[in-house]
Amino acid sequence: MRFSIVVAAYNVERYIGECLESLKSQSFGDFECIVVNDCSQDGTLDAIGRAIAGDGRFTVLTLERNSGLSAARNAGMAAAAGEFIMFLDGDDYYDPEALERLDARIAADNLDMLYFGAASFYESRKLRREHYENQEVRESVEGVHCGPDMYVLMERTKAFRPSACLYTVRKALLDGCGLRFLDGILHEDVLFQMQLIPHPQRVAFLNEPLYQRRMREGSIMTTRPTMRNVHGLAVTAQRMQEWLAAHAGEYSCEFCEAYAWRTSDTREVAARYLREIDEADVAAYREGLSTEELAAFDMHVLGLWRSMGHVYDEYETSHAYRIGHALIAIPQKIRKLVELPQAKPGE
Repeated sequence: MRFSIVVAAYNVERYIGECLESLKSQSFGDFECIVVNDCSQDGTLDAIGRAIAGDGRFTVLTLERNSGLSAARNAGMAAAAGEFIMFLDGDDYYDPEALERLDARIAADNLDMLYFGAASFYESRKLRREHYENQEVRESVEGVHCGPDMYVLMERTKAFRPSACLYTVRKALLDGCGLRFLDGILHEDVLFQMQLIPHPQRVAFLNEPLYQRRMREGSIMTTRPTMRNVHGLAVTAQRMQEWLAAHAGEYSCEFCEAYAWRTSDTREVAARYLREIDEADVAAYREGLSTEELAAFDMHVLGLWRSMGHVYDEYETSHAYRIGHALIAIPQKIRKLVELPQAKPGE
């Protein structure tokens, strides 16, 4: 079997049918799909049953308790039997020829891992305005490279996207290095991908929007950040820092520089999130940390935000910022009012 596709599903009753139908209608049929129901509280499980009825390529696993995206994906990986593994979120879907295009490129270049592109679409003007992301504009990286070299090239061209849904990789490679998603954190994709990067020997990038990414209310991507987001990013950055310190001598200076930058950027995102979180929530989080964890958090995240915060404040209260904001506010408002959201790719 060529592909094992792990679909994590939690409270996606409205979307899971479209997600699974995109697999059933693939032009390439040599795959299995493992749908992991993370104890959904709505009608997700019934919707899954209706969508896959009579198709033996689909298997449903239901976790005993709501455990999060990492646990759901790990359960799917443990059950997977395909040569290559992929991750598809239950509210997204694939282009009809996605698997065919991936299979052809893997076979042509004898790949261990293949990155591919995405297109985002939005359920409302508000979401497009507040969470716009231009997934489609990514510079291509030609040729076949080892994992570290491909990573350097993708960072250099700004084509890198830390999402588990935007590549397919040999399952034997994941099993060989014992790689699994870290349970209990948000932003688990970042750590998983950064841990994966050093291992594949033959990697390429198929710069085509094969993955259709939905922006909707209530998703992880569109919900106001909490200390769970900060914690996940802080843990990820710390693990990345520790790995690089232990292995820097094994890799090129270019790779170490790119990896260090991504580590710092991950930590900076965690620090910026503190701007949107109540101080009481930050204080409650700090009270639950051990002495060592508190020192690391204060040094690398809270301290970073305190250093950055005054820069943001000074910039936003500056004369130049106020003039610039006033000049662009009216045309931006007009554009946002008349610009329709992209309901689905191609519409």
